[in-house]
Amino acid sequence: MAIKYEQLIKEGRIEEALEEIFKEIEAHPEEEAHYINGGNLLHQAGRDEEAERFLQKAITLNPGSTSAYYTLANIYYDSERFEEAVRLYLLAYSRNPEDGDLNFMLAMSHVHLNDAERALQFFEAAHKAKPEDLEVTFQYGLLCCQIGLYEPADKLLGKVVGNGDNADAEYNMGLLKLMKDDDREQALEHFHRAVDIQADHHLAHNAISKLK
Repeated sequence: MAIKYEQLIKEGRIEEALEEIFKEIEAHPEEEAHYINGGNLLHQAGRDEEAERFLQKAITLNPGSTSAYYTLANIYYDSERFEEAVRLYLLAYSRNPEDGDLNFMLAMSHVHLNDAERALQFFEAAHKAKPEDLEVTFQYGLLCCQIGLYEPADKLLGKVVGNGDNADAEYNMGLLKLMKDDDREQALEHFHRAVDIQADHHLAHNAISKLK
């Protein structure tokens, strides 16, 4: 049977959904799912301290709850508390090491912690799990470009620019053409495409100016 607040969430009626979650928690205080759902909604509403308390309660009720660890880690990540996020992502990872989203968030956390080696490991796993996910592919390719792995970067970024309009991917592909091949003509083509896609792409504009 569907819980009343699930429909409210689908309709974007966050405050009403929260009221119903609070009622469910009062009626069923041992149900961890209500705390996880409440934590998610509180985070969406910008009430992160409350969200954190709800998710910690869910973990207390079920120390093996992968969803609770993952959701709380996302809150830490969004708050730029990357070391704390990694600690919780790894607890979830120990139970589900092949999950694409989890590997991606671990990779992004390590990017922010300037640990390219570990980020690369998790990007590889995320890309294996979600080969058609263009955001995973882009971020993986971007890191490869930044640390000098130009061949895989070319392949990964090439897949992104070949599957739709992505100004940042075009810009970084332009940089790659300069660093890998010293190909100013190809680089300019990518920089101009970036500007065509996003007229206010300042980095692409600057790159074009420097190559004129």
